[in-house]
Amino acid sequence: MAWDRTTLQAFPSSEVTHLHLLRHGKPEVGKARRCYGHTDLPLSDVGLAQSAALQAWSVRHIPKPDRVLTSDLQRARVTAEALADQFGVPLVVDPHLREQHMGAWEGQTWAALTEADIVGTRHFWTHYDTARPPGGESLADLSERVGQAMDRHWDTLRGGRTVVVGHAGVIRVLLCRALGMPVSEALRFAPVPGSHTWLQLAQAGAVVQTLGERPLASDPGIVAAARAAAVLKRDRPPRIALAGSAGTGKSTLGRALAAHYGVPYIPEGMRERLEGGLDVHGLGHRGFRRLVDTLWREWCARVDAALSTHGGFVADRSPWDFATFWLVYRFVEQPDAVAQVFQEARARTQQLDRLVVLPWGGIPLVDDGVRSANPWTQRLFQSSLEGLVSREVPDDILALMPALQTVDGRVAWVTDLMAETGTALDKRGV
Repeated sequence: MAWDRTTLQAFPSSEVTHLHLLRHGKPEVGKARRCYGHTDLPLSDVGLAQSAALQAWSVRHIPKPDRVLTSDLQRARVTAEALADQFGVPLVVDPHLREQHMGAWEGQTWAALTEADIVGTRHFWTHYDTARPPGGESLADLSERVGQAMDRHWDTLRGGRTVVVGHAGVIRVLLCRALGMPVSEALRFAPVPGSHTWLQLAQAGAVVQTLGERPLASDPGIVAAARAAAVLKRDRPPRIALAGSAGTGKSTLGRALAAHYGVPYIPEGMRERLEGGLDVHGLGHRGFRRLVDTLWREWCARVDAALSTHGGFVADRSPWDFATFWLVYRFVEQPDAVAQVFQEARARTQQLDRLVVLPWGGIPLVDDGVRSANPWTQRLFQSSLEGLVSREVPDDILALMPALQTVDGRVAWVTDLMAETGTALDKRGV
């Protein structure tokens, strides 16, 4: 049916503008949580791997865009330049699409900022939409700056498809502006490094086609792409430590992973002794402490031997399991000795690619006559361990496994985690 001109003019426009918002990979910030916005940080090794994998995913899953639009900061521009080249489209660089300017706080760790000015940092996070770091911007300021930049580009963006490579804050404020939400709601959105958000904008309204999509975790093909990109520790086998209370399945999973990667499996020395008839209760407090210290030294020696012969390993127990033993069993009468254990655990953690904490209660606790079948004894250990690793283990090393029960499912989860090169699952394992 043909519509007359007047009727057509009354219809909402059929024109749709597509914005594919990609967050850059992880920048190089060291091992501490750091405040950065305008600071021009390079991508870390993990971030470069994420960038390579995200590029491979994008050219297969995003229809060819008309252009790639990016911040001028190198952590975003590296990915944008590569995508523009692979798509064969123009690259548009706009410094007004930088992350929120953090003023005098730029480059400092959040721990140092909090210690120096706990009132100021609390005020910032409580009123993050309007509070400004000294000499910096509020999130509302960022929203205004980004909004003006997009308005300037709108005549070329409208009705087309654009890939925007940017920062978490920029993606958050663009979502708020598109959906008519106040910027005070911006932290409801959490675009992780390497994520994809797809906005469709029309006169009739906005559609969020995908929100914070994690292609490095959700697309099976990206694992092959990441491997082809020769990412994360590409020059050697993996170094994985499995942590958790007795009965969480560390031994079974450890042997399966070691076979999968062709690296030595480092068993739990305690279990070996218990199966050999050791009566732990007959050791007394001091004897048990000497045993735990001996087990720790054996674990370290086995790790060193595996590194020397194979370059990698899968270990039943982690440095922080042993530190947890010292606290749970109250080997604290000699503070200097405990401090030494913690110092050594921190150093050993830096040797790991991943410290995977297995879930408590994920599989039934079996009374095998070797370890305690009291679930509360095991939960006490697990809770203490999780508290330690959450404070002591860097986010790019720590991973908490969700409540997977089958060995195959657990092996697949860990191998995908390693291949995804630090598309780090957060501490909830989701």
